[in-house]
Amino acid sequence: MTCPTPPTDYNVARRIEILNSKPAKNDINPCSPAEVAEAIGKLKNKKSPGKDGITNVMIKNLPVRIILRITFIINCIFKFSYFPKSWKTAVVVPIYKQGKNAQIPDSYRPISLLSSLSKLAETVILHRLEAETYNKLIPFQFGFRKGLSTTEQLIRMTEHIREGFINRASTAAVFIDIAKAFDRVWIDGLIYKMHKLEIPRQLILLIQSYLKGRNFTVRVEKELSTLRNTEAGVVQGSRLGPHCFNIFINDICQMPETQLALFADDTAIMCTGPNGALNVENLNRHLAELEKWLIRWKIKINVDKCQAVCFTRARKLPPPPKLFRRTIPWCNETKYLGITLDRKLTYKKHITNVTKKFKKARMALHPLIGGNSRLSLENRLLLYKSLLRPLISYASPVWGAAANMHFLGLERLQNMTVRQIARQPWYIRNRTIRKDLRLPTIQEYFKSIAERLFKKIDASSNTALQKIPAYDLRGNRNRRKPRAALHR
Repeated sequence: MTCPTPPTDYNVARRIEILNSKPAKNDINPCSPAEVAEAIGKLKNKKSPGKDGITNVMIKNLPVRIILRITFIINCIFKFSYFPKSWKTAVVVPIYKQGKNAQIPDSYRPISLLSSLSKLAETVILHRLEAETYNKLIPFQFGFRKGLSTTEQLIRMTEHIREGFINRASTAAVFIDIAKAFDRVWIDGLIYKMHKLEIPRQLILLIQSYLKGRNFTVRVEKELSTLRNTEAGVVQGSRLGPHCFNIFINDICQMPETQLALFADDTAIMCTGPNGALNVENLNRHLAELEKWLIRWKIKINVDKCQAVCFTRARKLPPPPKLFRRTIPWCNETKYLGITLDRKLTYKKHITNVTKKFKKARMALHPLIGGNSRLSLENRLLLYKSLLRPLISYASPVWGAAANMHFLGLERLQNMTVRQIARQPWYIRNRTIRKDLRLPTIQEYFKSIAERLFKKIDASSNTALQKIPAYDLRGNRNRRKPRAALHR
């Protein structure tokens, strides 16, 4: 299956003109004060406010009569498919990237601060948009969807790669880097695609009102720039933005010979088979269709930042794939969704990287967990569990079945850190310290995470997860597959 032929700019503009000319039915379910109150309760206290200065803490302390007023305003937004202009101004704060040239604009990461009331209204709108698109989004998209995470997507990918290894097959994969994905979404194209998904017209008009006519001001210290208009893109830092982006790329090319893996804009295309050259040929056909799709929907990619990996145990590699007539050379490893994937899936480099990150973070926390810390043992241990251990346990079900030799270093790392936290002398056994603190070993902790995750995967209704190949854990054949961690 190739990409459907997208319409021209004229057809998109014509469809939107028709959309705006017809009166819309009032078919959006109104919200209740209870729904608004529930959304208010989930607001995070420490989030910075927008230009109006209204904080989440202020909203949480509003009396009932004001919540009723807010409910009335949101229902008026639904009724008239109009998003208030005063809520469409973002305050952009540039955050300096350490180690970069301070004179270059690209050395700063823009953080967008939106009105807290705007984000409250977005939450209510998002509930309705998610309900309308629940069964319409492609199953390969795991980004910003309930019940799906980076770990599930990585499990899905590595299960297929491992299955290829067992069947003496290789997997050719290309990892696509979309340039400023959220900032360059073609708004009219997005509205057109929402119409094609048969989302209620009144809801489409509301999203259109939300996305168009937006502006921003840049804040440096206490100074604000003049207002500038936003011509394209979904709103950074918003509740609706990620879901709108998922809708925009929902018609990405699919082919029967290849597999897609998406997490928002993080895109991977894979092909598994016994013939490496044929895998690349299938990959190139998919990439050729992808090029047309990217051009037609005005999506730009950084070809220089795209990477290709041939997951194989063979020494000789097939010719590398091409994108926009440029060769994407094979890499020995790539970082995808926070995990370093090497071509043989040993995870040696990944474990080395997380070990370095752990040691650096431990050094930064030394004043709080070291011998001179005035914190209680309970609080020192809490810092380890909440700030340090997650650095090495992220996506552990993906690589938890790696060779035992790779785990020895992680166990030593925990033992040294916990001994420091508990302030125990060298002659006290590690097992005794862990027992006193009721702390599991790294492998025991990873196993508990894996048990919860695989129960969740087994109960998932996502068809992409359901297609993960089943296998017998009792044999040596599958000892490196993710589920093998359950039997360690």
